[in-house]
Order: sequence, then structure tokens, then C-alpha cells
Amino acid sequence: MNDYHSDKVYDKVSFTGEQLSKTDFDSCIFKNCDFSELHINGSEFLECEFIDCNLGNSRIKGSSFKETRFENSKLVGVKFHEIDSFLFKVDFMKCQLDFSSFYQMSITNFQFFDCILEGVDFTEANLSGTHFTNCNLKDAIFDATNLENVDFSTAENFRIDLDKNQLKGATFSKNNVGDLLAIYKINII
Repeated sequence: MNDYHSDKVYDKVSFTGEQLSKTDFDSCIFKNCDFSELHINGSEFLECEFIDCNLGNSRIKGSSFKETRFENSKLVGVKFHEIDSFLFKVDFMKCQLDFSSFYQMSITNFQFFDCILEGVDFTEANLSGTHFTNCNLKDAIFDATNLENVDFSTAENFRIDLDKNQLKGATFSKNNVGDLLAIYKINII
């Protein structure tokens, strides 16, 4: 049976070196906490908030995140594709997700607000209906990705091959359409 924690606030806690595998958190708030390089395998986070936290290179295999929010947090190198994706629902606000992976995940109607997503792997993912509001997608990988009805209107630095991805109904702006066409080496004046 997993350890269970409910309605707790963790402030400035360094979990580095602790064992959080197979631990369940329900309606908990984590502020300024350090989870970097921690093994959180098989844990469940239900309706939790992570604010100003560092989860860089955390191992989250088999863990689940349901109705969870990350704000101003560092999630560099996190392999989200290894989680238990049943009822997976998170929002990211002002987060750094560089080199994280959402490979083959279904993350429809997600919200990324003011996030840095450099080098993030979205290969074969279903992102339909997702919003990338004011996000930097430099070197993000979109390959065989479902981008139908995705809002890129305020995103920047993305490279998307129109021949390899599904883009029906996706939204772009006049300001970033050059990013969309850059892969074709077209000059836009």
C-alpha cells in the first residue's frame, strides 16, 4: 500500500535523497521544493500544485498526475512519456520544460502558458486542442504529431514539417507564420 498525504503544504523542502516512490499526494501544495534527480516512481499526484519547484531530471516512471498544476517550475529532462497516463491532466504556467519528452502521449486540450519548451520531444503525440500561449518552442520535435486545432498564435521559434504532421484547424499569427514555413527555406518579406 502506498503512503498517503492529503491537504498538506510543503514549503522549501528538499526531497533530494528521500524516497518518494509509491507515495500518494491528494490536494497538496509544493512551494519552492527541490525534487531534482529524485526517483518518484509509482507515485500519484491528484489535484496538486507545484509552485517554484525544481523537478529537473526527476524519474517519474509509472507515476500519475491528475488535475495537477505546475507554475514557475523547472522540469528539464522529465520523461513524461513514462508515466501512468490514465486521466493525465496538467497545466504548465511559466515553466521550463527543456528536453522533456511527451513521446506518443495523448495530451489534448492542455495549456502551456509562458513556457520554455526548447528541445521537447512531441514525436507521435496527440496535442489536438492544446494551447501554446507565449511559449518558446525552439528545437521542439514535431514528427507524426497530431496538431489539429492547436493554438500557436503567440508561440515562437517552432519548426513544423507540414508534410509529417496533422495541422488541420491549427492557429498561427501573421507574426509567426515565418516560423511555420522556415523549414521550407522560403523567404517571406
